[in-house]
Amino acid sequence: MEGKQVLKRKPMFAAAGVLLMLAALAFMGQMNTEAQTANVSVVEIASVKSQVGSFNSGVASILTPVYTTDSAQTQNIQAVSEESGYELVMVNVSNTLNVREEPAEDALVVGKMYKDCGGVVLERKDGWTKLQSGNLTGWAKDEYLLFGDEATALASEVGYPVAVVMTNALRVRAEASVEAEVLGYAAQNEELTVVGETDEDWLCVEYGSSLGYILREYVSEEYEVDNGETYDDITEREMKEAADKKKLVTYYGSMSASDYERLLLAALIYCEAGGESYEGKLAVGAVVCNRVRSSGYPNTLQGVIYASGQFTPAKSGRLDQVMVSGNIPQSCYNAAEEALGGYTNVGSAVRFRTNNGTIEGVVIGNHVFY
Repeated sequence: MEGKQVLKRKPMFAAAGVLLMLAALAFMGQMNTEAQTANVSVVEIASVKSQVGSFNSGVASILTPVYTTDSAQTQNIQAVSEESGYELVMVNVSNTLNVREEPAEDALVVGKMYKDCGGVVLERKDGWTKLQSGNLTGWAKDEYLLFGDEATALASEVGYPVAVVMTNALRVRAEASVEAEVLGYAAQNEELTVVGETDEDWLCVEYGSSLGYILREYVSEEYEVDNGETYDDITEREMKEAADKKKLVTYYGSMSASDYERLLLAALIYCEAGGESYEGKLAVGAVVCNRVRSSGYPNTLQGVIYASGQFTPAKSGRLDQVMVSGNIPQSCYNAAEEALGGYTNVGSAVRFRTNNGTIEGVVIGNHVFY
């Protein structure tokens, strides 16, 4: 989802996952061992500094008092706090929520918010709330929103933790010790994804392609949740998605297959993606055919499909049962024919799994292909 904002509160990590408000400032001084202002060149800091916290960064954090975005393309905002008067609001819908220009059901729809999106309250009036979520500002009915403790609890449940560096340059170490090797430096306002807490002093974070450790006293600990989208955001995202998908559409040479093999592929598509769209069914068939073409897999459909540990329906026996029953929708046969004909809508992807947001790839329905 494109376009997000940052709202700040400082939570402590707890088993219950509830956000607790804390006031924290990272001070630098002569005894400062991990946060340093000297001995780090401007070039070093610039090389690691990332622009974070803008409305376009993709997420909203729920943290402490006042926050100003670095991006010149966005406006300054104050964070959610008792002092600022702003209040966290979370969407309480199973799918999407229309956000309108005015507090009326017949008012112009200016954008949409989705399940688990959050924002800040700007105004409340007659059962409606004017909110800001990323680039989106407008009115939504209170019956579809959560406020107060309910909003905070949902944000802590669906958000993910990050650490924003509050000092000039912070050492990222290979282990949770001031004696450990320094992997590099995180610049002020740089945002690091938190993997977990080692103890009350150290956080484990993603650092490049590896894990690193930072002293938590020099960071603001935040949770991030998704924002809504304006119609301009939606149009831009959909155009980009269409362009990306177009790049993935490829025609390989057709693959000869017996009637049995066509039935086998159609049955597997039904077992793996029977409830998915036609595009999702085709993607599964394309993955199987991509494997046959790849030197890293068997060079026959049977070899690929029945390879040990690859496709659960083949291992469990469900695939054979479906083939015997013949109860396979025509859409699965059509997808198998297209895939065997050399068509792929997932490029050269040779794997797929249920999408849980942890793997980069082409998301189609409930699966990610990579």
